[in-house]
Amino acid sequence: MKRTLAVILAGASIVVSACGTGASSPSAAGATPSTGTSVSEPPASASQATAADECAGGKEAKITFWHTYNTDGPETKQFDAVVIPAFERKCPNITVDAVVQPYDGLHDQLVTAVAGGGLPDVMRMDIIWTPEFAALGALAELDGMPGFDDIKASVFPGPLATNAYKGKYYGVPLDTNTQVLIYNTDLVPTAPKTLDEVKAAATAMKGTDQWGLGLGGSGGWNIFPWFWTAGGSVTDDAYTKASGYLDSDASIAALQWLVDLRNEGLLGPSATGGKPDSWGGFQSAKYGMLSDGPWFFPIIGSAMGPKVVPATIPTGPGGSISVIGGENLVTFKSSQNQEAAWAFSRFMLSDEAQMDMAAVGQLPVTETAAASKAVTNVAYYAPFIEQLKTAKPRPVTPAWVKMDPILTDAFDAALRGKKTAAEALHEAAALIDPLLTQ
Repeated sequence: MKRTLAVILAGASIVVSACGTGASSPSAAGATPSTGTSVSEPPASASQATAADECAGGKEAKITFWHTYNTDGPETKQFDAVVIPAFERKCPNITVDAVVQPYDGLHDQLVTAVAGGGLPDVMRMDIIWTPEFAALGALAELDGMPGFDDIKASVFPGPLATNAYKGKYYGVPLDTNTQVLIYNTDLVPTAPKTLDEVKAAATAMKGTDQWGLGLGGSGGWNIFPWFWTAGGSVTDDAYTKASGYLDSDASIAALQWLVDLRNEGLLGPSATGGKPDSWGGFQSAKYGMLSDGPWFFPIIGSAMGPKVVPATIPTGPGGSISVIGGENLVTFKSSQNQEAAWAFSRFMLSDEAQMDMAAVGQLPVTETAAASKAVTNVAYYAPFIEQLKTAKPRPVTPAWVKMDPILTDAFDAALRGKKTAAEALHEAAALIDPLLTQ
C-alpha cells in the first residue's frame, strides 16, 4: 500500500513516498503546504559556478522531464518553485518542461511509448522498473557521462545498485527510503539488537490477542528485511540463478525463522493479510514491534507519542539488512537532448537540490545531503539513514515484475503452513530460474 507522511520542518510539509512504488500520494490530513522556499545550506562556490561542462557545453536546449511528485502536498510546489529555477540559473541555456504523470498506468504508458514514440528526455522512474526498461533498450548508458564517477562515489551503494544492468548504469538514484524496526516501549522496553532478542521480546509480551511482531504482508517489501537479515538470499549476485540460493539451506532456515514465529504465536496475522493490520495492530497495542518506513511516524507515531521508537533492523546471520525503495533518474535513448538531460540529472544529485527536496520529505541519496540539517532536524530519520548503509534493492533484473508474485506466494504458503519452508522455496526457485535466463 502507498503511504505518505506530512510533518513540518523549516516551514515546509514533509511528504515521503513508500516502498519504491514511485508515486507520491496526497499528504496526510492537516499538512501545511510548502511555500516553495529553499532550505539548503549554502553550497560551495565551486558548485555555484556555471561551468560549461556541467551545462551541456552551453548549447541551447529544452528538455521534457516526467515525474510523479505529489501534487496535493508540497513536493511539486518545491520542485517547480525552488529546484527548477535554481537549475535554470545555473544552466540558463537549458529549459525544463516538467510534466506530472499519474503513477497508475504509467508503466504501461511507457511500454507503449517505447514501441511507438512519445518518450520524454529524462524521467523520475520507479527503481523496480529501471532494469526492465534498460533491457528493452530504451535507456541511455550513463557510465561515460562527465561527472558520473563523482556521483557514483557520493551516493549510497544500495540505491545506486538499482540502476545497474549487465555491468552498465542506466540511471542515477534520485531519492530513497527503507524500513527499520519500530517498537512500542510500553510493550518492548528496549530495542532488540539481535533476532534472538526479537524473539525473546515477542515471547515476553505474548497474549491471547497480542503478538510481538506485525508485518505489512507477505510480499518481498515486507519479508526481505527479515529474510535477508536471517541469512536468506534470492539469487546469485549477477541475478542469473535462483536455484541454490533461494532454496539454499541458509534461505530455508531464514524463512523458517519467520515460520517459527508464526507457529509460536509471536508473528501477527497481518503478515498474511489478516486482522489487525500492521498499523492498526500497533496502534491498538496488539503488536509490540513492526518494520516500516519513515512515513509511519507522523501518521501513527506522532499520535502515540514518544513511546514509539525507531531502530535499525536487529542483526542476524546475514547482518542487519533492509530493503530499498525510491526513484531513479533515467535518460531515454530516444532523447535528442541527452547532454542537457544529463546536466539536469547532475544538478538533481547536487547537495543543493537534494537538500531542497529533503525539506519536503524526499530522503536524499547522497551521504553529504543525508547529513544536512534538512534531514538531521527530523529526529526519527537517523535510524533510516544508518540502515541505508546496508540496505539492499530487490533483485535488479527485468524479471523482477514476474518474480515478485512467485516469491509472495511462496512466503505466504510457508507462513500459512500450506507448504514447508523448503517446499515453498524449492518450487519458487524452479519457477524463477527460467525468468532469469530469458
